[in-house]
Amino acid sequence: MKKLLFALAAISALGVATVMAAPIEHHTVLTGKVSTVVAIGTPVTKGQTLITVETLAGPMAASKAVVNGIVTAVNVTTGTDVTRGQVVATVDSK
Repeated sequence: MKKLLFALAAISALGVATVMAAPIEHHTVLTGKVSTVVAIGTPVTKGQTLITVETLAGPMAASKAVVNGIVTAVNVTTGTDVTRGQVVATVDSK
């Protein structure tokens, strides 16, 4: 029984490690003109704002990191328009 539990734990750990190393695409939840963008190579933590867009109420976070990691791609620039659901950045998780 102990060997079975150990084997299951080892397999689970390998599966988690594979998922954790994957690049994660981040989408915008708002539509608008981009006011700030995180730079490629920036380390980010879960919940950190990746881009903001201008709204009637002022700048608002349009995409936040869902994992801890390093920004490896940014698909928008300041001043461009984005639409809800658009991929705006990629983060390689730690």
